[in-house]
Amino acid sequence: MRNNRTKLIALVAVAAATATACSGRSAGSQSDSGDIVVRASYPLSGALASAGVSADGAAAYFKAVNAGGGINGRKIDFQVKDDAFDPSRLVSNNTGFVKKDHAVVVINFGGIAVAARPQLNTAGVAQIVQGGETELSDIKKFPDSRAFVPDIAWEGELQGRYLKERTPKAVVGFMGFNNDLSDSQLAGLNKAGVKPVKALRLPPGQGDVTSQVTELKAAKVDTLVVTLGPPTLGALLSYLGQIDYHPKLFIGSPYADFASTVKPAGTANVKGALSYQWFKDPQNPAVHNEKALVRYRADMAKYEPKADASQSFALTGYGLAAAVVSALKNAKQITSGDFLTAWDTLAKVQDPLLIDGATLTGESDGRLVHEYQLHEFNGTSWVPEGPVVNVAHIGISG
Repeated sequence: MRNNRTKLIALVAVAAATATACSGRSAGSQSDSGDIVVRASYPLSGALASAGVSADGAAAYFKAVNAGGGINGRKIDFQVKDDAFDPSRLVSNNTGFVKKDHAVVVINFGGIAVAARPQLNTAGVAQIVQGGETELSDIKKFPDSRAFVPDIAWEGELQGRYLKERTPKAVVGFMGFNNDLSDSQLAGLNKAGVKPVKALRLPPGQGDVTSQVTELKAAKVDTLVVTLGPPTLGALLSYLGQIDYHPKLFIGSPYADFASTVKPAGTANVKGALSYQWFKDPQNPAVHNEKALVRYRADMAKYEPKADASQSFALTGYGLAAAVVSALKNAKQITSGDFLTAWDTLAKVQDPLLIDGATLTGESDGRLVHEYQLHEFNGTSWVPEGPVVNVAHIGISG
């Protein structure tokens, strides 16, 4: 399945680059004196539709900025199309964003965004991807593409360092999606010297995990690193509780939130789990009253009242939009090139998405988020354990 997907993405990428090159559109997309055109392609349907709510969060933030006068008096024209997490649909969407809409910034979700990199880079249009795959950091080959969220390989290395130091004799297992996100996280674990005895991969949306758990038990796994989205992760943790099998859990940050994990699994089945986290969860009682989240909920209620503001993906989209606005405000001109220069040189910028004490700072990897904090679920909330760690300062990123 993964090989077929890789071939499809490669074919789509070649076709997209050819189509864009033949369009006659020159590099260095720029906005005229009117609205600033920002477009996004998200999985609003399909197996990863839970991530599509990110678009609602982004829309709410952009609308709030427009209500406050926009950027130097210019409004942000933001529109979203559904790709159902299909690379061919994503590329088709992006073709319209480039050739018809003349977007300055295009936002994509997940590893399938690699299919659109040749297309957008040929056109000189800034691409911002909400994805943690390592391959999204290749800004030398694709200088107009950036990834907003951290490289999950960094998190894997943090997890590996923790396990080597605290439980060097642990029998480690891994469960993740059958995609490049798992490749990246496993690479980080391996770099820290942790090679799981079982590394199991599942397709998005799978709910039956009994055979995988049987494999983990047979391998005597006592520590499980897992990065799976709903409904799989909730089903996994619930089943572990049902059969009284309790390996130490290390839950990947993308899905350690209440909506994806805690509520579906039940608090008793998550208690004691660890997670290196970089963003706030709007359902976490420990941060409910933080000023940034109060403002977030107010903006969602006012500008996207039909959206589910309790979902962490909605807050992620909101925070991504805030980062885009920060770069647009710092750009010399509203062009894709100046936007990316501003993005890369952001320094210690506050963002409503981030954990307390963390900021956005551009680094040579093209990403803005480099700070994590270990959290443990105490049965009620995710609570911090230890200081905020900057992976750019401890030899992990870069």
